[in-house]
Order: sequence, then C-alpha cells, then structure tokens
Amino acid sequence: MIEVHCEGQGSLRIRPKNQTGGNYESNLYFSFGSQSLTRPVARDLLRVGQAAFLADRAFRRGTVLGRRTRRLTVVLSVEEPERWSNVSSLVGRLAEFASQDYWQFEFKTLKRARRPQPRPSLIGSENASINLFSNGLDSLCGAAAALRRKEIPIFVSHSPPGIQHVRCSITALAEALGYVNLKPQFVNIRFRASDRGRLGRRNMFPERSRRTRPMLFLSMAGAVALELGVSRIHINENGVLAINLPFEPHLQGSNASRHAHPETLRRFASLLKALWPFNSQPLVQNPFSQLTKAEEIRHLRQAKDLAERTISCEYAGQQMAMLRNWLKRTRGRYKVARECGLCMPCLIRRCSMESAGLLESAGHYVFDARRTLKKRRAYKDAPLFRVVRENVTTLYEFSRKIDQMKRSEFALTYLSDLSLVPAAQEEIRDSTRSTYRLYQRFAREVIDFIAA
Repeated sequence: MIEVHCEGQGSLRIRPKNQTGGNYESNLYFSFGSQSLTRPVARDLLRVGQAAFLADRAFRRGTVLGRRTRRLTVVLSVEEPERWSNVSSLVGRLAEFASQDYWQFEFKTLKRARRPQPRPSLIGSENASINLFSNGLDSLCGAAAALRRKEIPIFVSHSPPGIQHVRCSITALAEALGYVNLKPQFVNIRFRASDRGRLGRRNMFPERSRRTRPMLFLSMAGAVALELGVSRIHINENGVLAINLPFEPHLQGSNASRHAHPETLRRFASLLKALWPFNSQPLVQNPFSQLTKAEEIRHLRQAKDLAERTISCEYAGQQMAMLRNWLKRTRGRYKVARECGLCMPCLIRRCSMESAGLLESAGHYVFDARRTLKKRRAYKDAPLFRVVRENVTTLYEFSRKIDQMKRSEFALTYLSDLSLVPAAQEEIRDSTRSTYRLYQRFAREVIDFIAA
C-alpha cells in the first residue's frame, strides 16, 4: 500500500489490485528465467518508481499561476527500509526535478514474500546493455544502434506494447540489418492503474500531466539492471525533445516534460549508484543526446521501412478511434490512419521522416500540417482539431526564430534552461555551443518541411 499526503489537499491510500478496492497492478514477463525479480533491491526500486508515478497523479495541480507546485509526502513499504531511508534524499531530488514539486519519501518495512529461485546473471558480460523500448521511432532507432554496436541488448518495455510485439519488431529489425546472430532478451512490465475508488466511482488519479513518467520507466530499466548485474542503461530520445527548450514562453516548470533530460538521467544514475551492489559502475545514457530525430533515422539504414510501423502520436488511443470514426463518416478513407498529425510528437516525427527521405503512406496522418498552417479552419468539424491546430504555427514560428538567432542571443534567451544541460558549470560554454547547433539543424528541418 502507498500512502500519499498533499499539503492543502489531504491524504490518500493507494492499494494494489490484490487488496480490496485495489487501484493498480504490476506484473513482469521475462523471455528467460522466472517471471519475477529475485533481488529485493530490484523489487524495491520498481515499487519506488511506481509509487512516485501514482502519487503524482493522485492530486491535481492548481490552475492558478504560482499555485501549480505541490508538496507531496509518500510513505511506502519496502523490503529494505534502512537502505531506502539512506537514499531518500536522492529519490526526492529525482522526483522534484521531474515534476517540479516538493517531495518527501518515507519508508516502512514490508514483509518479504517467499523468495523466487535466483536468475542466471549477466554479470561479467561487458557487452550487455539495458534498452528501454516503446513503440516509438526513437526506440526503434535506439534498437538499431544497439544492434550495430553488437551488444547483447535486453529490451525493457511497458504494456502496451506486449513482449510478443516487441520481439517481432526487434526480430524484423535484426533481419533487415543483418544481425541475426545476436540474441536479444526481452522484459515486459505490465503496470496499469484504475481511476475508480473503493466504491467504484471515477475519482482517482485526476492529475493528467504525468511528469514522473521518467521515474516509472527508469525504475523499470534500473530494476532489470540490478537483477541481472548489467551496468549500462540506454534511454533513446532525440536531443531536441530530451533538452526540451520551450516552444512557447509558458511551457516552463510543470508545463514541460523532462522525461529524458540530461539532469533527469544524472539524478537517476546517482540513485542507482547508491543502490548498486556490484563492483562495476552503472551508466545511464542517451546515445542520441546530440542528434535530431532525422539524424537518428540514419541508424535504420536498410530497415527504414520499419519506421512507419512505429507510433509517435500522443493521441494514439481513444482519440484516434474518434478521429477514424470522423474520417469514416466524412471522407471514407480511415483504415490507414494511425496518427493525428498535429500533436507536437507527430509534427516533429513527420518533419524528421521527410528530412530523412522517408515518405509515409497517404492517409497515415489524419490532419495535414501544411494545409492547417495555410487554412486554419481546414478541419473545423473534426474532433480534437481545435486542441492541436495551433501546434503547427507554434512549431513553425519557434523554428524561424531559432534559425535567425545568433548564438549569443540563443544563450541569453534560454539561459536558465541551458544551465541545466551540462553536468558541471565549467562545461556550459561547450554545452551551449552544441545545443545551439542541434537546434539550428532541427529548425531547418522543420522550416524545410512546413514551408515546402
């Protein structure tokens, strides 16, 4: 059970599904060995990541400027409370950076369940690496890069997609790239939360921003790394969305995601090092931190046709079902539609695909970005259109501004954001220079696509 207190909003208890009125469930599926984690520290890390994610969603942020920051206290039962009490400040620092709230973590003793049989360890295999894998384009490029490095990749995914989907995707990628002799392993973690309370009412988890998602996913990768003794973790995200400079002035603080930010990875690495029981030193890296999404795609080479099978859209669930129904009623062509085309991930994906010379199937996107920019009411009767139509203007104007900026102006405009990118203050000059070049290349990709 997880106890959460939010200053000014009260307290809440969040229970697993195996308890009466449970709100979440968590299951693991390995392609090898037993279907559970055998090390207490690995199980506890997964509990901590899940607790932070659920606590973040449990209390709504204020909508008034200056009242969006919350003070959250999480009380969690773990198998090794003394170990976790010693690193509670590191857990809090990670949560604070990810969500822009104030966090405090307290740990109680959890009765240990019967220990499962030990799993064959990959300790000593210097070529092994943990790779977070979603159904996105960045993950596919990251998998291709891992195969090209001839590592033994362990792909850690979250349902959906399930372990079979990931296995099929990686098998097709390996065959296309000619790395059929490599033997990747797969771990899938099925973690789901229900927003219904004990009486069945839809009153749980009202906060939709989910800023602690990086804690959830990194804890999954870290738990597997601790279980297997594999010291390298790769989270694959293009440098633009990892650094995530605000496309608009108001996209600051809790309005901005830090899911793959360099400082997020550093803070998680500090936590993992404090927990690490092996002689090696864990590394948490983003191999694409200096690349645009279009530059990432080069890693796919002859497997570029697999890129279209990935999903980047933030509305790929229920909203896409509504959009397909709208297409069916009004335009007939709906079966090939897979992404909205106007959310920020869709826009960046499409700019990148065309910049890399990949043309996706006609009808893949519901909305056309160029048409929307020229004719703001092009899809006025479509669901979701009013929510996303401004994105294309925002991205285009941001890119034009970046394209015209000198480096000194860029540094002054984004000073507070750029100061968070390097690991040390003395690195800020070189870091700012490389970030400026990254965003200049990205801006040109966007302009060339939208203005074509």
